[in-house]
Amino acid sequence: MKKMNDEEIQNWLEENGHKSDDLPAVDAKAYHLLFDLLSREPAEGLPYDFSAKVIRKVQAETRQNSELRSYLILIAVVSVVIAFIYGLFLLLKPQLGSGFLNIAGEYKWVFVLGIFGFLTIQYLDQVLIKSTIFKRQRR
Repeated sequence: MKKMNDEEIQNWLEENGHKSDDLPAVDAKAYHLLFDLLSREPAEGLPYDFSAKVIRKVQAETRQNSELRSYLILIAVVSVVIAFIYGLFLLLKPQLGSGFLNIAGEYKWVFVLGIFGFLTIQYLDQVLIKSTIFKRQRR
């Protein structure tokens, strides 16, 4: 039997019913039941504020993605600025460049914990506060 799409199967079922040599009776019955169920209207409609909920959800996800993108851009810009300052130090006075590396080496955990703290605060703000505001707006 050649492969048929759903429309061809439905037309074939309407013409031949459940009897076929090409299609097993169980499959024909399943397709017939499926097309019968799909032809009926749903018992319940969508809630009156369905579109508003979908729009709010899409806007919240878009805002979340844009905030994440802006945080990543901020981290990249800060990294480039620090690298640029280090490059200037090396270019102008090599002693300042090595001093900059010594300071960065001594206080590396402060920098790491500062960045980790910033990202943690932003994440908790997103999860705890903004999600609560979104839930409150849905009501």
